[in-house]
Amino acid sequence: MLADAPNPRSPLHNRADELEGRILERAEARGKHLLAHFSDGVVVHSHLGINGRFYVRGDGGASRAKPWLRLGAGDASAEQYGGKLLRLVSESRARNDPGLMQLGPDPLGSNFDLAAAAGHLLEAGRGREGGDAVLDQGILAGVGNAIRVEGLFQARISPWHPVAELDQGEAERAVHEIQRVMRASVEHGRRPRSIYRGTREPCPRCGGKIQSRGQGDANRMAYWCPRCQA
Repeated sequence: MLADAPNPRSPLHNRADELEGRILERAEARGKHLLAHFSDGVVVHSHLGINGRFYVRGDGGASRAKPWLRLGAGDASAEQYGGKLLRLVSESRARNDPGLMQLGPDPLGSNFDLAAAAGHLLEAGRGREGGDAVLDQGILAGVGNAIRVEGLFQARISPWHPVAELDQGEAERAVHEIQRVMRASVEHGRRPRSIYRGTREPCPRCGGKIQSRGQGDANRMAYWCPRCQA
């Protein structure tokens, strides 16, 4: 494995050589966190945030610019540009990381339990609006704004509906549709888009006008159809 971090802004600018010669043994995603596990118990932990990007090439071509991290073997390379987090840690530190341990169930995880995740939403999200609660990474890991908008639209549940007024079946429907949107995004390389960023456009289901306004402490923009998502 070849490794470097030529961008001086990279958190690994002076540490990438520690990955030289190591073998990538496995990679996993935990919500929005990416963990690449290398031989001898070394882990690259990254979180792309909103603006970070990963590019994987198999043609031996030149880099687009100076990446934060570049890993290569033969003609193949993977490059990270920007992001919220990039660090090199031990396996034990990654395993016991408080932030990772506090993540809620991941709808794309191999052991995801729909009923249990819905129950967790009802319990941990009580006192909050549904659209705000599902963005909490401690309730459901990996859910972004576009995913929650499209998932709740498909579930016919308003983002303003209080979690305390949802029953188990409604919570399961919301989580299931969020999971379905996430899976489609991975399979097709783009998120399904019915109403996201569609303010004042006609609802594709009933023809009513899509509404939008900020929600929660972070004021993330919620989009919904007042007719379909009562």
